[in-house]
Amino acid sequence: ALVRILLGAVVLWDLYTVGRLHLVQVLWAPVEEGGLGPASYSEPLIWFYQRYGVTTHTTYWLYGLTLAAAAMLMLGLFSRFSALALLLLYAQLETLSPDADRGIDTLLRDVMCILVFSRAGATMSLDALLWQKKFFSDRLVPAWPRFLIIAQLVILYFFAGLAKDAASWSWGGGYVALFYVLHEPHHIRFVIPHEALVIAYPLTQMGTLTTVLWERCSIFVPLLKWLRNTRERDTKWHRWANKLRLLEVWVSTGIFFHLMLALLLALGIFPWGCLALYPALARPDTLRRWASALPWREAQLAPA
Repeated sequence: ALVRILLGAVVLWDLYTVGRLHLVQVLWAPVEEGGLGPASYSEPLIWFYQRYGVTTHTTYWLYGLTLAAAAMLMLGLFSRFSALALLLLYAQLETLSPDADRGIDTLLRDVMCILVFSRAGATMSLDALLWQKKFFSDRLVPAWPRFLIIAQLVILYFFAGLAKDAASWSWGGGYVALFYVLHEPHHIRFVIPHEALVIAYPLTQMGTLTTVLWERCSIFVPLLKWLRNTRERDTKWHRWANKLRLLEVWVSTGIFFHLMLALLLALGIFPWGCLALYPALARPDTLRRWASALPWREAQLAPA
């Protein structure tokens, strides 16, 4: 449910930003009307494109429907239908202008596919409020969608770590990748004086090395999850992994990593889109325990 809410919110904010900057026509309208979209399109997914063609007018209709689907998914209104609608509409935007599509968009569409077949609207949703008469629900649902989202994160990070094979990401290159990136004006969110970067050079080297190690160690996340969930076996591996809290260390590093990306680099919704999937890493009973510790939650559960 938290992944559904956060993913819908991230997509909704991204689309709202596109509209606020008046980029809808620029990104998706056809070339002959001043956009980056195709001059002609022969296999549209949306029925009104078949009837009315690809124009600026129909592009705004598509944009508005995508906004509505993202809002419905975030609120949990007809959750499976809204996930499917958002998936198809979001994919249609990509086919109209492939150059405007980003890696994070592909990742989010993959997760939308999972949400279509999940019970993500069983709690913290308008669906739960309408059908169960309560916003929060302890109703049990299948866990496999959460496992697939975890697998998606593992694949994303592990292969991203393998792709960092340039000299600047290695010992031979001095781990200077982050130092160089912070000098690129089209990457950074604000200008950092060169003198300050020179002083912080060892920190940038540490950040580069940590990034590579953290991404490549993501392959061990399923093992760490298994060691956590089977801690009652009490083997030396269980004791070692859980005593050192290796899973918490990996997750905390990821959260810090993405927050620093959002602070320092202009990467759009990439950090927030990845963080939107992090609730899947926590067990439902853990999230429930955290929620019950909130003062407003205790007040809600207290007897009248």
